[in-house]
Amino acid sequence: MAFPNFRGNRRVWTRDRVLAALIQAAAEIQGPLPTSDDIWNRLKKGRYDLPPASRIYEFFHSFPAAWCAVGMPKKQISKRFAKWTEAEDSYLLDFAGQHTLERIARHLGRTYPAVRARLRGYKIQSRHNQGFLSAAELAKEYNCSCHRIRVALKEGKIKGVFDKKRNRWAVDLADLTPEALIILTAPKHTHKNSETDLGNYYQRHGLKRQNINGKVMVIAASTC
Repeated sequence: MAFPNFRGNRRVWTRDRVLAALIQAAAEIQGPLPTSDDIWNRLKKGRYDLPPASRIYEFFHSFPAAWCAVGMPKKQISKRFAKWTEAEDSYLLDFAGQHTLERIARHLGRTYPAVRARLRGYKIQSRHNQGFLSAAELAKEYNCSCHRIRVALKEGKIKGVFDKKRNRWAVDLADLTPEALIILTAPKHTHKNSETDLGNYYQRHGLKRQNINGKVMVIAASTC
């Protein structure tokens, strides 16, 4: 059921009213404060003096952020089992790679391991948001030989920085020059110096089998 937030031209749940209602609710709650809309909705059921969860999310990216805004002690706010909100995910994906994960965790009120695990759940790492790819990831992106990329990196034909701590190259996609793109998109080399065998040996060598005097013999296809 949708809860309208206007009566005529007047807004019902303003930020100040939401904060006041949160202070009132916190005074009634013994123990941990609600950190998800499921728990909040059970508390609010049948009560019109408390705002719906949607109005709280309108002003705060999460319930813990709302409780912090009204000055509740952190020991009463646990985000261990709190669901990630859309606003939290958006902030994480927008700033991963620009801010440290420790700074993002402090802003979201989450732990560093929780933020790192959430980012890995999207199958990206913070350095990817900066455009940094390893040699193996660059090879996969352009479907070329990883060995070719490592050689080009060492020779300076592709710009990159070697991370000694992680023992891997870090390549900024914005630094790829036209010459680097030629290396990345060039056909794969092969050590074979003969034509590819398509599976028909006789057709490849211009041969055919023919019955001569009761014996099957292999002769040139042009020979009648």
